[in-house]
Amino acid sequence: MEQIKIFFFVLASFFSTEDGRIVANTTTVTVHPASKEISIVQEDLFTIIRSQGDIPPILKEWETLSTWKEKVLPWAKELDSFAKKEFTLAVIKDSIQPNLTLSYTSEKDLRELGIWYNAVKNEFSINHNPEYNIKTETGSLQGNYWVFSGATSFSFTLHPFLQIPEQYLQFKKPLEELVQETKK
Repeated sequence: MEQIKIFFFVLASFFSTEDGRIVANTTTVTVHPASKEISIVQEDLFTIIRSQGDIPPILKEWETLSTWKEKVLPWAKELDSFAKKEFTLAVIKDSIQPNLTLSYTSEKDLRELGIWYNAVKNEFSINHNPEYNIKTETGSLQGNYWVFSGATSFSFTLHPFLQIPEQYLQFKKPLEELVQETKK
């Protein structure tokens, strides 16, 4: 079984870009088997800035991603099998919140994201990785896998940066704060 992709918490991974430096502290993934849709909502975006030289490439990445339609950014190859792709950037309480909604034609399409479907049991599953701090109210941890019923919508939330090493905490900068500082 494939591991959950960094796709869920690295913003640039939605598109065919390299070296994504903007990440989400929290990502909520919701799968709707009845409508064959999946929603990925990222929250609390941040970046690591070790020196002033890190700022221009991060701001360029943000400018590219925030104007993805105008720049006609190509989607990531992992999304090729998804019939419909919608990406929005919402501002909620002064926080930038990326939202990606995908429509799939077959449950096998979800494998690209690290979500597996067992047709015999009508269950979806993802690998359990303790570092991702996965939380869910709709699934259960069974051995090394989180398992979800295929009969209803389900969701899980990832918090991959809860145990960020202490030496990096001093360099952690909320994206909104960085963007505001550069507008001054």
